[in-house]
Amino acid sequence: MRRLATLFLALCSVTASGQERRPISHLTSEELLKFYQTLPFTSVLPLPEGPVEIGGKTKQLTIGFSQTGFNHPWRIAMLESLQAEAARHPNIRLIVTDGHVDIAKQNDDIRDLLTQGVDAVIMSPVESAGLVPAARAVMQKNLPLVVLDRDVPSDKTLFIGQSNVTMGEQVAKRAAEELKGQGNVVVITGLKGSSPAVDRDKGMNNVFKNFPGIKVLARGDGQWIREPAVKLMEDWLTAFPKIDAIFSHAEESSWGAELAIGRAGRCKDGIKIYTFDGSNAGFKSVKDGTFRADGNYTPFIGDIGLRAVVYALMGKEIVGAQKYENPGNELKLPDSPIVVPENADQWIGKGWGDFAPPPDPCK
Repeated sequence: MRRLATLFLALCSVTASGQERRPISHLTSEELLKFYQTLPFTSVLPLPEGPVEIGGKTKQLTIGFSQTGFNHPWRIAMLESLQAEAARHPNIRLIVTDGHVDIAKQNDDIRDLLTQGVDAVIMSPVESAGLVPAARAVMQKNLPLVVLDRDVPSDKTLFIGQSNVTMGEQVAKRAAEELKGQGNVVVITGLKGSSPAVDRDKGMNNVFKNFPGIKVLARGDGQWIREPAVKLMEDWLTAFPKIDAIFSHAEESSWGAELAIGRAGRCKDGIKIYTFDGSNAGFKSVKDGTFRADGNYTPFIGDIGLRAVVYALMGKEIVGAQKYENPGNELKLPDSPIVVPENADQWIGKGWGDFAPPPDPCK
């Protein structure tokens, strides 16, 4: 019988002290192996199923995964893609930590992973500059360090992610076309200082600078979640009598903005919402007309991160890795098409998450 993937450490959150643990995922090995077949990038740095050999020997490998936090289903989806790869290799053990979206906590988590004797670290940082000390601690131990989704401006083995700049440009071009180059826009960013927020904003600015008729009225930090976006949008609806569009870095923030529009009785204003994240619920919101476009940024990169640290431990070439603007190497994944009303039906079911979008208060 194949071991269950629900081994306690493989599926639990561990505090920096190693004492408090709570379940994160309930998937068994069989369910994870089935899920693995649906992942979009299994051909990137492929590994055959079975025990991993290092230097011709099979031994248990302990891999630490430091996640920003598990307050968002996107983050859980990333974890499950990582676990799906681990389920294919019976000698790989995962230790998963929950950063609680706190820079100090995540730095402590990574130092705790090092004291537990992990063979490699995979990290998705809460904030770019703030996790530099943790990255340096791993590299000083001469262990492989793979960074996912959000980068750190410090040395690393590999950074893996899609381009938030070009994805931001895709969504902004769609907005500019539908606004016909004219309109008032408010921007709800992701967590301030995180590389996706910086890059999505850069992509938007790359496009909007060519449309002097598009005016950005205000920017605010939505922190990737719903509640801060509700407050931001409530304030902007009071301050600005005419808002034509919202450029929001996250679906959760976009649903929060839509809730504020409904509460304010401004549904008839026809404010268009352009967003990112790539969930099935987000794609349904595009189909239903709540969103005008959804930047298709996948969380399903945890499996690549695990294969990358195994490649590093094996001394195997990481094909496609390149030098880039930050220290270390980058493996840039291809962009996925943005999801718009014309292609939403094709993408529903290919995104992440099995939850339904919240009710649209304007319908």
